[in-house]
Amino acid sequence: MHLLWFRRDLRLTDNEIVALASANNAAVLPFFIIDPWFYQWVDVGKARVRFLFESLENLDSNLQKLGSKLILFEGNAVET
Repeated sequence: MHLLWFRRDLRLTDNEIVALASANNAAVLPFFIIDPWFYQWVDVGKARVRFLFESLENLDSNLQKLGSKLILFEGNAVET
């Protein structure tokens, strides 16, 4: 099984890492880690947080259409 860690690029199409992970019909576990440091950035306001979560919902919806789902974790990315 391939672990597919979505970090900044939340696209399924035109995404080299997605293509590599799913090559040859390999099983893929797509996930995203919500790291608490994200909320501490100076330029992160309500609109940016809302955009992130809307993007994650959209990604999960697209993955579900393909028979998968996005797994969310919350915590320090290194520890998780």
